[in-house]
Amino acid sequence: MGRKPCCDKVGLKRGPWTIEEDHKLINFIFNNGTIPCWRNVPKLAGLLRCGKSCRLRWINYLRPDLKRGTFTESEEEQIILLHSRLGNRWSKIASHFPGRTDNEIKNNWNTKIKKKLKLLGLDPVTHKPVEDAGKADGNKKQEESSETKSEDVVEEIQVSLDETNDFLKDYEMLCKSLELDYSYTSSFSMEESNNPSMAEEEDSLKQWVDCVDSFLSWDDNFIPPEEENSFPPPE
Repeated sequence: MGRKPCCDKVGLKRGPWTIEEDHKLINFIFNNGTIPCWRNVPKLAGLLRCGKSCRLRWINYLRPDLKRGTFTESEEEQIILLHSRLGNRWSKIASHFPGRTDNEIKNNWNTKIKKKLKLLGLDPVTHKPVEDAGKADGNKKQEESSETKSEDVVEEIQVSLDETNDFLKDYEMLCKSLELDYSYTSSFSMEESNNPSMAEEEDSLKQWVDCVDSFLSWDDNFIPPEEENSFPPPE
């Protein structure tokens, strides 16, 4: 649940304050002292205004200790120091400047101090040199790029292993159909060993080549039974 509205805003006056309204608000505050609840002020002071409007009018324009004019160099330096600690908490910063409002300090920061820091090569948010902030961003991007490349390499290796396993399964089925010995194909299995040695791979490849050669030689030397029993006619 949000905060309850200060008023229903029905039949209230909007727009700039008049001199008569200012006098009513000033006389009421001088006669009653500290205001515990601004919601009751408009009705008690005879104003057709919102309680929030009365509070902002008093704090920003009518209070007697209000300090106006440009900020001095020492005030701007103090604002920079407080902003580096508190950030954009303008009401907290304004509490260190009697007579200054948080809205005035915020406007001065956005229109003047922020530009001044940029000209000095400082980041208005972190109050650090812009080059250091850029290096930090660059290092972060480089780390993210390295992580992405590592993930791509792992994915490529996994795809290669899957393709190899598929090839071995097809080869095993071929050997079974030809009634050949395929027991040595287990050395190819990537599921049993994630990092097989080069020697094992070479032995397996050699056995596979020998098997293929034997199959081809068997096919070349095959003689149909009819041709084997036939003899050339006598001369």
